[in-house]
Amino acid sequence: MRTAACLGLVGTGFALTEKVQQISQKPLLANACPSDSVLHNSECRPADFGASFATDNIQQNHTVTLEEARELVQDVEDFPWTFLPECYSNGDNQEPLCVFSDQNFASGRGIVLVTTSPLAYQMLKKPAFSQPDALSRINQHDNPPFEERDFPGKGRGLVANKTLHRGDQIFASTPLVLTHPAIYDLVESERLRLQHHGVDTLPPTTQSLFWKLLGHFKGDPVEDRINTNAFDIAIDHVQQYAVMPEIAMLNHDCRPNAAYFWDEETLSHYVHATQTIYPGEEITITYINNERKREARMAHLKANWGFDCTCSSCAAHPVFAAGSDARMQAIEDIIEALNDWSSSSTATPEVAELLISLYEQERLQASMGVAYKHASEVYSSFGDRYMAIKYAQLSIELLHLDRGFNDVDVRFMIAMAKDPEQSWSWKKRVGHKRFEGSCGHVH
Repeated sequence: MRTAACLGLVGTGFALTEKVQQISQKPLLANACPSDSVLHNSECRPADFGASFATDNIQQNHTVTLEEARELVQDVEDFPWTFLPECYSNGDNQEPLCVFSDQNFASGRGIVLVTTSPLAYQMLKKPAFSQPDALSRINQHDNPPFEERDFPGKGRGLVANKTLHRGDQIFASTPLVLTHPAIYDLVESERLRLQHHGVDTLPPTTQSLFWKLLGHFKGDPVEDRINTNAFDIAIDHVQQYAVMPEIAMLNHDCRPNAAYFWDEETLSHYVHATQTIYPGEEITITYINNERKREARMAHLKANWGFDCTCSSCAAHPVFAAGSDARMQAIEDIIEALNDWSSSSTATPEVAELLISLYEQERLQASMGVAYKHASEVYSSFGDRYMAIKYAQLSIELLHLDRGFNDVDVRFMIAMAKDPEQSWSWKKRVGHKRFEGSCGHVH
């Protein structure tokens, strides 16, 4: 599941609060270092400091034990990692890949980064590490609004134990493991060594969450769990794979009732309801881009997760499946027309309203923010202030749930709702024909 997304559950382990406080006191000093260096012990060090420190302390052909790795860094002032990093490289990779483990992260939940030293130290500048209060709403699983249940033919999943309304947070979690894709360029023995070493450095309670994960590829037990459950995310525009056990318990549905997004500032994965979910109803997400035809969706799921989708949309009678495919094609065509800002554009408010209707008919609730955004832009382009504001407000809520707090379209819709006249789209289509002939057909 390296090309999808993931979740996370509970975890409180080693609480070394002194180190957390030390890190949180130095964000300004960290920013004072050049971009190619990192702050350590109040000094700017080379960006590969973590890797070079490990190399200097491990003799060639000697692998230290976990206890030795912990002891080697205990006397190093302000060292941000719980264990001495272990690193490997290959002939084509200039930067070694190392295991960086912090058992203090997220109030003892812990985290393992299998990445390059510069990227690992860059992450330390994120509020997730430098401002512990930033995670006050994260990993709160003591009284969850769901319970685990087994589903025949699907395995375990989560069902609501209370009524969830659109916008309700179901959970938000930090990853247990973050891996850089370059790890798959290492020779197998070194790749597996880093993965096993990383999991071994997690706090015991958090390790148990990792081992509860299911694997589908039947290979190495650690790598199998990572490959099956990791979500493709980005941190500072660099691709990473994140393993979060809570979201991994959510089953797929091509017409889900929940949406998720990744917040890279807090290194957190959020899951929210996108419609009313009643007690006893399964909570679902989509593993894929679900705005495609049935055959393409099922083929993607089979290739990447090894199962035949049996959601209501995929299992529908061929007559209804054909109707759904036709609507998906119409959605694609309409969006293409709405994105045409030339003088010959056929985009009108009526076309945007049709798009909204098709999204509703297809039960694409998690994606409705996109349809509302198009409607807001179209009404703005014809100079209709209040309809532009109406759909901008509707878009903001759902885009937040599906895209996150800092998405560019969220910011654009917030500005649109405040003052459409300042939008780039304002009156762009004034003068365009909206109807053709006397029957009121959309032009």
